[in-house]
Amino acid sequence: MSPQRKTALVTGGARRLGAAICMALAQDGFRVAIHHNVSRQAAVELAEEIDGRFGNGSAIPLEADITSPDARAGLVDQVASAFGRLDLLVNNASIYSKSPLQDLTREELLRYHIIHVEAPVELAMLSRRLLAKGAPGGIINILDVFADFPRKGFLPYCASKAGLSAITKQLALELAPAILVNGVAPGAILHPEGGLDEATESRIVSRIPMGRFGQADDVARTVVFLARSAYITGQVITVDGGRSINI
Repeated sequence: MSPQRKTALVTGGARRLGAAICMALAQDGFRVAIHHNVSRQAAVELAEEIDGRFGNGSAIPLEADITSPDARAGLVDQVASAFGRLDLLVNNASIYSKSPLQDLTREELLRYHIIHVEAPVELAMLSRRLLAKGAPGGIINILDVFADFPRKGFLPYCASKAGLSAITKQLALELAPAILVNGVAPGAILHPEGGLDEATESRIVSRIPMGRFGQADDVARTVVFLARSAYITGQVITVDGGRSINI
């Protein structure tokens, strides 16, 4: 594997938005570590596709349960061992489901906090020495427009994404100038895995000035834009077709 090519680690990179980010970074010349937890087959197939398009050694799948501190440390070690460098960390791994307030438990709050707050911060800290060797290194956190707006029934999700948004700016301040830290906040990009009924989809689209859902590539291209930058830090770019100005 050429030590000259930049390397990115994308958490939750096997499917959906994460897969689009991995492919876009590979197309831009990055070697990609595709992190997954349970989506092993999808990660393997994506790595094979990237290798086929951009050359052997362009991608590797790496399995880790990032709710575990030991697994987080092991993940960064695996990237360093496989590629010898790390230039970009994309904290994309996420969970999403409705959490009615009357049913909310401490365990549910903690589960979201670990995935959206604790894991990204610790992965940043574990990666910082490798990232700082770049010119400069980068961290990109995948947020959500609802980090800035309350959404009934989604307290753990919205609150933890808001936490990650604050962390993005804090890390940008703490890690400058060696590491640039930014966020990308998608709006309605992909339908939920369970799909949407026609009425719900129409209601959502009616609030989007662009009049349609976005595509995963819209977010992926924004990640690439930030990955190329050498002077943008502490910023969050919203990719939502204007939805956040019409909520």
